[in-house]
Amino acid sequence: MKNVFLYIGLFLITSSCSPFVDSPFSDTLLRPERNLNMTSINKLGDIESDNLVRIAVFSDSHQNYKELDKVTFAINAAEDIDFVAGLGDYTNSSYNLEYDQFLDGLQYLDPPKMMAIGNHDAIGAGPQLFKKAFGNANFYFESTNYRFVFFNSNNLEDPEGFDLDWLTNAIVTAKKVFIFSHVQLRDSERYFGTDATKLNAIITAANVQVIFNGHNHVYDLMTDNNTVMVQCGRVDGDDGAHWLQIDIALPATQICIKRMDTMESACENLK
Repeated sequence: MKNVFLYIGLFLITSSCSPFVDSPFSDTLLRPERNLNMTSINKLGDIESDNLVRIAVFSDSHQNYKELDKVTFAINAAEDIDFVAGLGDYTNSSYNLEYDQFLDGLQYLDPPKMMAIGNHDAIGAGPQLFKKAFGNANFYFESTNYRFVFFNSNNLEDPEGFDLDWLTNAIVTAKKVFIFSHVQLRDSERYFGTDATKLNAIITAANVQVIFNGHNHVYDLMTDNNTVMVQCGRVDGDDGAHWLQIDIALPATQICIKRMDTMESACENLK
């Protein structure tokens, strides 16, 4: 009996020294990172100075931390990456412990990294957790010739954060526009009526050159009214750790996409 009380006492002493989160459903984060997207934007510098814009893109890591580590290692080893774009679904259920786990791995990714929010990241307290760690889910930044727009496309999970009027205004610029979102903006199961009409105007806008999405877990490349549509697969791909290297040589007439799991490349003309 004395041993039982001894073990209970040791458990209480040691467990009281560990961090405590009141609930996995709360908006409490143990990781200290805050406003990471803006922190990365402030580190960018002139990404067009070498006449090559090179972007690393990954999506849908979910619980696949080992594969995410492989992607991180590969991106860090690649040459001349200007920034990394994450396309969402870093968690399964938006639990704070999942956000903490993702942030723990993300700290080892060296280039500036900007994250879009996925539908799995926007459940329950997910939008609050995302805002704490990364900042606003709708944001953009610019280089000399481009505006890079990150959009919260999760109309079902986060209707308050889904703001098509914001996106419509965000593409109003003399610069060429790249859009990064989680859900494919032609998803007819999510977007219909007025939303579909607004999205059509955005997709077909003369200065919107490329739209990236994840969500569907498989790679795809197509054009839509001369807008290049790039779908990134999940990091845990059938052919290994999946991410994309995007090259835009200036002055830009093409975008070239390289799958880094199969090493296949393709180029599309830019409007």
